[in-house]
Amino acid sequence: MAIYQADGSNFKELTSEGFVLVDFWGTTCGPCKVFSRILEGAAAELPLMDIVKVNVDDNPDLADENDVMAVPTVHIYKDGALVKKHVGVMQPNEIKQVISEYMYS
Repeated sequence: MAIYQADGSNFKELTSEGFVLVDFWGTTCGPCKVFSRILEGAAAELPLMDIVKVNVDDNPDLADENDVMAVPTVHIYKDGALVKKHVGVMQPNEIKQVISEYMYS
């Protein structure tokens, strides 16, 4: 698993292939910081999924395009298609459940 920073210039490319978790976050968001640590810890356990982080403060247009109304918001993409939306912090077991539900479908 790799962790990438996205903006308007590379978002589509980063979410177009494979299984991708997108973390829409804000700089002053406490829960976002907690979720960031969860994702860093999960990175070693989830080798088949990439993580894309989008700072909504720096990329408000990208947040608007993706209907992000609150942070953290998580979007899960499979080969470019949005398959799951979640608002709030996801625990590691929730991330694994989503992977098992959508990875091989």
